[in-house]
Amino acid sequence: MIRTIGACLILGVSGGFGLAKSIGFRRQSRQLRQLITLLELLRCELNYTLLPLPRLCVLTAERCTGAAAQCLLRYGQELEHCGSRHKAAGLALTETKGLCLPEDARQVLSELLESLGRYELEGENRLLRLTGQRLSEIEQRLNTEKRPLARGYAALGFSTGLALVILLL
Repeated sequence: MIRTIGACLILGVSGGFGLAKSIGFRRQSRQLRQLITLLELLRCELNYTLLPLPRLCVLTAERCTGAAAQCLLRYGQELEHCGSRHKAAGLALTETKGLCLPEDARQVLSELLESLGRYELEGENRLLRLTGQRLSEIEQRLNTEKRPLARGYAALGFSTGLALVILLL
């Protein structure tokens, strides 16, 4: 009886680890898509409203959902309070709960947030468009490289658990 319970626990834990890694990759891909959509919406709002940058970020973030929108909302709020782009970007990226972007996408977002509001309208449009393109490339690479890895982690987790169960029984 105890062996059966132990075997189920081992199989469940190792399979759960594999599934958690797989879900993490899918979450990164979903957040990248949300961020790309958010940047496009921000670009449209920038072109059609004459709001200051902090208010523009808050307004855009309130129209969307997800961790990427929460990051932009936090950035806009911090920008209103402290005024420093660098500090606001750092706080928004580190303190947004649930934001799990790949490291290269996090770097691209950091560069965008630190540069946003420095240029005239055409420069801002170019900055947002190029950032969206870079994030699309990161998402495409993530899907082609990491999706097979995600399936492999799930299978490896269950296989490792099964092997441990066989060895212990």
